[in-house]
Amino acid sequence: MIQALVSCANIVPPSGGPRDSIPPYRIFARPKDSATNIQPKEIIIAFNEYIATTNIQENLVVNPALKNTPLIESKLNTVRIRLNDSLSTNTTYRIQFGTAIRDVNEGNIAQDFSYVFSTGNQIDSGKLQGTVKLAETGRVDSTLIVVLQPKDNDSAIFKNKPLYYAKLNSKGKFSFDFLPFKQFNIFVIPNDYNKKYDDSTKYFAFSDSPVTVARNQDSIRLYAFQAYPKTEKKRAANNKQAKRNAAILKYLRNLDGKEQDLLHPLQFVFELPVHLNDSFPIVLADTFNKPVSNYNIKIDSANANTVNIEYPWIASTPFHLIVPQNSIKDSLNNTLSKSDTLSFITKPNTAYGSCLIRVNGYETFKNPILLLTQEDKVKFKYNIHQNLLNIAQLPPGEFQLKILEDENNNGRWDTGKYGFGNTPKQPEKVWILPYKLNIRADWENELNITINK
Repeated sequence: MIQALVSCANIVPPSGGPRDSIPPYRIFARPKDSATNIQPKEIIIAFNEYIATTNIQENLVVNPALKNTPLIESKLNTVRIRLNDSLSTNTTYRIQFGTAIRDVNEGNIAQDFSYVFSTGNQIDSGKLQGTVKLAETGRVDSTLIVVLQPKDNDSAIFKNKPLYYAKLNSKGKFSFDFLPFKQFNIFVIPNDYNKKYDDSTKYFAFSDSPVTVARNQDSIRLYAFQAYPKTEKKRAANNKQAKRNAAILKYLRNLDGKEQDLLHPLQFVFELPVHLNDSFPIVLADTFNKPVSNYNIKIDSANANTVNIEYPWIASTPFHLIVPQNSIKDSLNNTLSKSDTLSFITKPNTAYGSCLIRVNGYETFKNPILLLTQEDKVKFKYNIHQNLLNIAQLPPGEFQLKILEDENNNGRWDTGKYGFGNTPKQPEKVWILPYKLNIRADWENELNITINK
């Protein structure tokens, strides 16, 4: 039978003709596609031309999920699927091949090719569709998957593989088809080998209530978060490496040449966590080494490796920073190699641009904050209380605009919680706006924006 199918295929396109741009398509299936009342152990699908399969196990999605991964073999123009599981009764199954199947000659992909059958007397037709975004950045992580679990089993996400799962496309969209008309708990997790939520440093999302399968449901919005970001573990690993290497206290500083930014503290960044020695204080002084007033020197609250020298910097003003040898010690009690006096000058006002931003639609957000970001890092943020935002100084450059809905009004983004003894809590959300702010030095910049969810 397989040889007969192969003999019918279009193996070679006519020479000299136009380039083949049509992906391979099914010409035969046994059992036939969308068959009912069957429990097949083997499925054979034939295509109209020779095919090749690429990364088929990575692309393969079977819903409902099977305990054992089907064995897939391809030869010439056929695909053979062997099922090693007992199938559930009255259930519609869908086998999706993603981008795994393509023709041999031109590599045209049979995009999202699938095969459907039912062990009952009908093919289920329920749908669920929606979008997943990263709550903190508003961006998409297409390595995540969306999973469905029974609505009456709240612990299934910690213990069991999903009943159904779907991958995200490059725009963060997902789609479930051929579902029974039931309610499910819906989650977002990494596409790792166990497909369970077992690590709060991984991305995760959940719905506050079960979702209801409908004939056309496309309103689900999920926001993924890390309850405890992995950066803390990474920093600990870096500190361990530094402990092996540290022999003398070394640091980096954030000066631009010998110029200090007016908008940020002067920073010293060390390899290991440090502490300040009050007996040998660091002194911010004028060029006569006379201490100035109102400066503050402290360890950064988010990074114990960093010392911040905070001061209301005045443009084009020279300073001395007097740093005694024993003023700073790291966690290994290393000190600086010698005392030092650092000379620098603050940047002139002409190094910055101003900006007037007119904001429409901010009233629909709770405690909105405008974020100016570069490479998804927040560089500046401004609370929005009216539709006119006047920013006196910004450094030259391009900023991506985002909106944070600061629900608890604490001035920063807050992550979510789920499981591990936590009361479920959704993360605060960030929206990427379709605007970029280009700042030119010594220039009055203007921008009109409209924001909506």
